[in-house]
Amino acid sequence: MSVAVRSSDTPAADAAKLLIRLGLAILFVGLPCTGVFWRGAIYVLLPVGGVLILGGAALASPEHKFRRLRDALVSPTGATALFLAFWAALSLIWTPFPAEAGDRYLKSAATTCLAILVAVFLPERTKTVDLYLLPVGLALASVATLVLALFGPPWFLSSFAFDETLFERSMVTLIVLIWPALGILSLREHWIAAAILAVLIAAVSLAGFAQIALLAMGAGAFVFAMAMSGPAKTARILGFGLAPLIILAPAIPLLYRLILQVSGMEVGPGSLPLLIWSELITSQWPRLITGHGLDFAYRSMSFGYLPEQAPKSLLFVIWYDFGLVGAVGFATLTALAFSAAGRVAAQAAPAVLAGLVTVLTIAFLGIATAQIWWVTLLDCAVIAFALLVKGVYNVQRPDVQAIRAMEPEARQELSHNGAGLSDQFPASS
Repeated sequence: MSVAVRSSDTPAADAAKLLIRLGLAILFVGLPCTGVFWRGAIYVLLPVGGVLILGGAALASPEHKFRRLRDALVSPTGATALFLAFWAALSLIWTPFPAEAGDRYLKSAATTCLAILVAVFLPERTKTVDLYLLPVGLALASVATLVLALFGPPWFLSSFAFDETLFERSMVTLIVLIWPALGILSLREHWIAAAILAVLIAAVSLAGFAQIALLAMGAGAFVFAMAMSGPAKTARILGFGLAPLIILAPAIPLLYRLILQVSGMEVGPGSLPLLIWSELITSQWPRLITGHGLDFAYRSMSFGYLPEQAPKSLLFVIWYDFGLVGAVGFATLTALAFSAAGRVAAQAAPAVLAGLVTVLTIAFLGIATAQIWWVTLLDCAVIAFALLVKGVYNVQRPDVQAIRAMEPEARQELSHNGAGLSDQFPASS
């Protein structure tokens, strides 16, 4: 038959949909909005939302998803990520802070595993209502953040040592999650709503005079525009351009120091991070291979072993904690991630590429990379991008004219089948 009769959902299917929708609402509405007022929101709401989604997926018979999870883990990208996780765990042997680093590793690994499971077990065809949860949540959070930034209450704008303010956390959350939200709105061709959301989040960055945030958002917007015409080519350029930057990062402070010595330029406060890094390279060069171990850079700054002006860039953290082995692994993972992003559906690829560039820009420029909440935020972004990619199939509807052309044929077939049944089972007189 050309037209199938849709059966009603079973109670288990209804319960699965309810749990998944509730989990997505907690992640994409509750998390960004509650995070404006509470630092610990992301640590509580991400596990709760993730468990609800997994519970709903368990009711929806997810047997075939385990094969997809296995394929993801044995893929080049998955294998590289597993190697990095193994190297980070191995570095606990030689880190001077094994207890603190081990606790951080377990928390980050558990949250990341949960996010990967949620991303894999999300329904293949996302409901339209579920897609709109993220843009709505970000719009509400951006309005609340903007109002608090303008009025400036102390609890919102003050911070602790080696921690960000609530404003900075909220701003970074908005800038990271805006790209899957814009991707979702572009799928439905809601361009005006997408523009309003982008302006709101840009206004949040302007209200806080956050130059790095604006730069990251601008870089993401540029990549989004470039990828609209050729996502695969853009992904190749970005992957092969950023991977060498990660591997050759220690050469940057060494060259900078050489230029200062040759030119005789005066050393300003902005030069101190690179000069400190170059001094660490020359004085501790044997550690360039293995690094000092997980969490050493952050703990050294907290306890005063490193100067307060030491670099906070992810490039420095990767090399200082994990050495050449970790840097090569991370560079490989970056190149593979961009390659995979370029191969997703053309409607979603620009947003995924823009999100990757935004995250790396923030991390390379030294915001939040040493905090567990940053890793947890990236896990939330993984789920958001998975929702975007799976939402592509929800908007690929058949043409209305084609459906109308099929209706006479369907009525004929139904009539023919009905006549055949009457011949086989004649009515009793």
